[in-house]
This record gives sequence, C-alpha cells and structure tokens, in this order.
Amino acid sequence: MENPSPHKVAEKTRGQIVEAAEQIFAEKGFRAMTLRAVTESAQVNLAAVNYHFGSKANLMRAVIERRVNPINKARIERLDACIAEHSPKPVPLKQIFEALFRPFFDHAMSKKGPDRAFIQMVGRAMTEPADFMRNMHKEFFAELSKRFLQELKRSCPQLAEQDLHRRFFLSVNTMLGTMTEQARLENISGGKLSGSDLDKVCDELTAFVVAGFMQNNAS
Repeated sequence: MENPSPHKVAEKTRGQIVEAAEQIFAEKGFRAMTLRAVTESAQVNLAAVNYHFGSKANLMRAVIERRVNPINKARIERLDACIAEHSPKPVPLKQIFEALFRPFFDHAMSKKGPDRAFIQMVGRAMTEPADFMRNMHKEFFAELSKRFLQELKRSCPQLAEQDLHRRFFLSVNTMLGTMTEQARLENISGGKLSGSDLDKVCDELTAFVVAGFMQNNAS
C-alpha cells in the first residue's frame, strides 16, 4: 500500500488541530483554548501547531474560517441569484432573509441531526468578551452585512438608515439566539415543540423577522 504524501499528512494534521481547537472553544471558551490543551486533544506536538498556525489567534481564525466561509459563500450566491431573478426590481424581503438564514441553519444540520459542536461554537462566539472575537466578527461579517444591507435598503426605501441598521441588528441577533436556545422552545411549549427541527424553525424565524422588518415606525 502506497504511503500518503507529505502534503496529505500535513493536511490531516492541520485538520486534527482545527477540530480539537473547535471542540475546546465550543465547550470552554477562547481563554481555555490554550495551545497546550489543543496539542493534547489533537495528539500532536507544539511544533506542529506552530508550523501550521504560528499563534493561537491564527488557529482561532482557522476554526472560524472553516465553519463560516462556506455559509457566507452560500449566502452571497443565494442573494446574487435573487438579485438576478428580480432585476431591476428589489428583492422581496422574504427572499433576502431566506438567503441570510437558510445556509446558516443548513450548516447546523448533520446526517444525525443538529450539529451540537457548531451550535455550541456559535453560542461561545456570541458571548466571548475578548477583543479578538470582536475583530473576528468584523473580519468575517462586515462585508457580508454590507451586501445584505444594500439589498434591504432597496427593498425598504422608506426606512431611515439608522432604522435599517437597527432592524438588521435585531434580525441577526434573533437568528443567533434562535439557533443557540433550542432547549428554551421545548421548555416553553412543555415539550410539544422540538428545537431540533431546524428546517421548521428557520421557516418560522424568516416569517417573524420579515413581519417585524416591514412594520412602520412608531409615532
């Protein structure tokens, strides 16, 4: 049997390190994600971590990038398709928010059900107070937010810019809270509703956010 190439071995090692870092971050947070803890979990030496990433910050960036980039790529592709479909008219709000929400919820599903590691990671990223995490939010979501806000402005020309930004902020936070607080739905409904039905939850979330976004300003 042919031995794997050095490149494949290196990629496998890199993947092990990222997966270990993600698991520790999801369970214990950024501060607990020390390089020592990562090396022990991934069963690699510190030299391997330094070779592939150079620092804890770069490792955390790789963890977020692996999860977020496919989601954001799918979001932009959906939004671009909607723009092309409706051009030169604005995209309906429902389709804008479906483009924003659906890839996020699809990514949170595995063949066995909700991807708990990813959902935990989202929760950690929302609550971590570190300046580094705030910088990561800017790096991975600033341009995405700009694209979606451009389309929302075209679809809701009656909204002042400050209202547009505020409502977009509330929409995104509702999406994140919905993803990370599934158990609350089961508790509120007395077990009648399951938060693990992410497809249905995404549909309801979209309808809820669109209705709120369309409301006239209170006078």
